[in-house]
Amino acid sequence: MDNGMEKATKKHNKGQTEGGRRFKKSMLLGLIVALAAVIVVNILSSFLFFRIDLTKDKRHSLSKGTIEMLNSLEDRVYIRVYLKGKDQPADYQLFAKQVEQVLQDFRSYSKNVYYEFIDPLEGKTPEEVNSILGEFVKKGLDPIPVSREDGSGYSTHMVVPGAIISYRDHEYPTKLVVSNPSGANWMQYSIEELEYNLAAPIRRLLKTEKPNVAFLDGHGELDFWNTCGVGIQLQRFYNVSRITLDGKINSLREISVADSASQTLRPGGNKYDVLIIAQPTQPFNEYDKYIIDQFIMRGGKALWLIDNTTASLDSLQNTPEFFATPRSLYINDLLFTYGVRVNPNLIQDLSCLPIPQQVGMVGDQPQFKLMAFPYTLDIVNFGDHPIVRNIKEIKSEFAGSIDLVGKNADLVKTVLMTSSDRSKLVPTPSIVTLRVGIAKPNPQEFAFRNLPIAVLVEGEFESAFKGILPVEFDTIKELDFRPKSEYTRQIFISDGDIIRNPFDKKRNQPYRAGYDIYTRKMYDNTEFIVNCVNYLCADDDLLQLRTKNFRIGSLNQEKIRGRKTLLATLNIVVPIALIALMGTVLILTRRFRFSKKTVSK
Repeated sequence: MDNGMEKATKKHNKGQTEGGRRFKKSMLLGLIVALAAVIVVNILSSFLFFRIDLTKDKRHSLSKGTIEMLNSLEDRVYIRVYLKGKDQPADYQLFAKQVEQVLQDFRSYSKNVYYEFIDPLEGKTPEEVNSILGEFVKKGLDPIPVSREDGSGYSTHMVVPGAIISYRDHEYPTKLVVSNPSGANWMQYSIEELEYNLAAPIRRLLKTEKPNVAFLDGHGELDFWNTCGVGIQLQRFYNVSRITLDGKINSLREISVADSASQTLRPGGNKYDVLIIAQPTQPFNEYDKYIIDQFIMRGGKALWLIDNTTASLDSLQNTPEFFATPRSLYINDLLFTYGVRVNPNLIQDLSCLPIPQQVGMVGDQPQFKLMAFPYTLDIVNFGDHPIVRNIKEIKSEFAGSIDLVGKNADLVKTVLMTSSDRSKLVPTPSIVTLRVGIAKPNPQEFAFRNLPIAVLVEGEFESAFKGILPVEFDTIKELDFRPKSEYTRQIFISDGDIIRNPFDKKRNQPYRAGYDIYTRKMYDNTEFIVNCVNYLCADDDLLQLRTKNFRIGSLNQEKIRGRKTLLATLNIVVPIALIALMGTVLILTRRFRFSKKTVSK
């Protein structure tokens, strides 16, 4: 019996030994296979590149246009980012990591992208710091003073909010912190536009020729100082100029003398890609209308910002009321042919902005209070077009309504933005008074819903002069009158104040369009106008970048404060418990499997 038990024990031990050997062999084989797989994957990844972005808003994916641009780089691009420093505030350190992540994505698609993070103030004397910061100001990267409290009191750290991008012999500064850093959402806005602010300057450095954009003058339009807020932004990507027609047929077109002896002309194409007509106040004559019409017939694009009434906030500066009348611009026939009618009326809206109004006197000093004024619209209703996809609020003053008219089947009309669902139409002539802001509105009077304020029309337009061409133009055959356009685009906005920027007389510099001097809030007017020009110029890649957005998840601070201990415990205990549970299950499973094999043998 002892011999039997001994044999059984030896057999059991032998089985365990053989099982252990097989287990070691399988583990060794598994390790070799895993190492081989890693090596193969690394070799393949050096030739093939792909990634899968599982986030809902695709925040970790570059746009198609950016990828194509990076793949087309023929030379090195150097990006020097200045968001670095030992005293850098925590939120800027977090933002710098987001910048680095995007730059790593850039480099994944092109090995010609090189970047580095630099602390420009490290080891510098106070005199050198002032000089360096002054150089950044000259380049458009205004340092941001950030105050914080530490053990020794309050201190101020200067953050250089951008980068300088170099390509061949040229460089371009770009701001990466793009909104007011004191605002609650500055990081979200900056991250949303991060790809745009890094890719757009590279695109500009690569371009040898930029599209031409012209502001129209000569009919009482907004001048340079009233549009320079938008103009400065457009100059980043376009050649921006101002043009007066004066009835000259070659003001918008390339027309030269072919033969001086026979006085024959050689007509060419358009000089400009986009024409901006910003709040004209004086009538257009037939010559200028013809010049604009034929510019469009040759594929030119136009951005119309038309106030068809005389109403303006400037009229209320010295008087509590004024008489608003229709404005005689004599372009209604032109616009009607292009598929829209800008009505000579005014929109009142319960979704409106405040303006200061006098509410009393203290001694001989008038007392003012910010009160809602239904003629100053807070536009928050937008369509689903890329032009307005990242637009949240537009500031508008004395806007009118737009009707879609005509039966031209070759035109596609898209409403970009509207009033709210609590609007009222005021026909002109009528009296506009400040008292309308003091009086309690009657909701029943605000029965209109979603009145169009901005409309995109694209397709093949018919000429407004088709069949009624003036004799003086008809006799000059070389002018090559065209009764119908090729495919082109136009945008019509029923408020010229949307593009107007306030001007700071003390600092002698403009604000951006959309800045409210009373509430000191920045609206999206500038972004909207730039998006319009991007689309008209067919810069779809730029527009795609500007409309990329996502939301940064935020925590409920009240719940965090109330459950601080519980949440801290869960964050520490739960991961450890899960690992222990997985380890226990794995050990028990292995023991059960090998003990079963031993018993069977």
